Amino acid sequence: MTRILISLLVLLLTPAVAHAAPRCEPVITGNGPSLHPEGVTYDPSRHQFLVGSVTHGTVSRVDRSGRARTLVDDPWLITTMGIAVDARRGRLLVTNADLGLADRSRPETTRAFAGLGIYDLRTGRALHRVTLATGPGHFANDVALAPDGTAHVTDSISGTVFSVSPGGAVSTLVQHPDLAQPASGGWGLNGIVHVGDRLVAALSGARKLAVIPLAAPQNVTTITAPIGAPDGLLALGRDRLLLVDNTAANRVVEVRTPDRWTTVEVVREVAWPDKAPTTLTNTPCGAYAVAGRLDVLLGGGRSDEFVLRKV
Repeated sequence: MTRILISLLVLLLTPAVAHAAPRCEPVITGNGPSLHPEGVTYDPSRHQFLVGSVTHGTVSRVDRSGRARTLVDDPWLITTMGIAVDARRGRLLVTNADLGLADRSRPETTRAFAGLGIYDLRTGRALHRVTLATGPGHFANDVALAPDGTAHVTDSISGTVFSVSPGGAVSTLVQHPDLAQPASGGWGLNGIVHVGDRLVAALSGARKLAVIPLAAPQNVTTITAPIGAPDGLLALGRDRLLLVDNTAANRVVEVRTPDRWTTVEVVREVAWPDKAPTTLTNTPCGAYAVAGRLDVLLGGGRSDEFVLRKV
């Protein structure tokens, strides 16, 4: 009994081990072997950024020095695009696609696969591997997490938003011609965020935003605004969002809606010093955008450097 009491006292008196709070660095220069991250999110349990990889299909933690260490290395993943942390349930959600530039790219999956991987946030262990669609004309791009744990995934070619339950069950939320890849080029659906009772998504090729009411998802509306070709989105409450415009303008734009996403107005725009930024994440220090040197990759090269910069 005495030994048990002593053990309990030791446990009570030993300070809990906690991960260090974040330092609000304005710029973090990341380093990882030709990762070329397109997606980024933030893990509040460890105060660390997580980045995907167009080339390796992995998810890596980024420490304070910028060094990337692999958390998820699943052979099922080809290119990891959008990633999201479900801190409440201890999950990491990762969209799986094939741009044709990855180590595991194959002709039969290039722009012909859409999937969602769900992983244990702490260990990287696979919980669910969900195939959303196969065959020509599919590309899973981004994921938005609803409060109940439902994941909404954009397909940039077919104009589909898939819904995946916390248990891994798949359904089609909406498929609409206004959301598909336009004949003129560029992506259809791209970044997506959950805003109150609706989803707001980027239509890169059309240079618009799409609004999808969750109660009646077929009632899609679009918003035209001077936002360039929107890529990643980040919700700032219910009436504002940040977006990356990765046209030649290379900027981050903040917009607000005065009328529940019927129209938007530009609040500010920030010229971006890093080439080819793609998407954003929120942290206790504010919003950060990732630039994964996709300009180098699309030009036929590889780079070990990426940049996380505070907006």
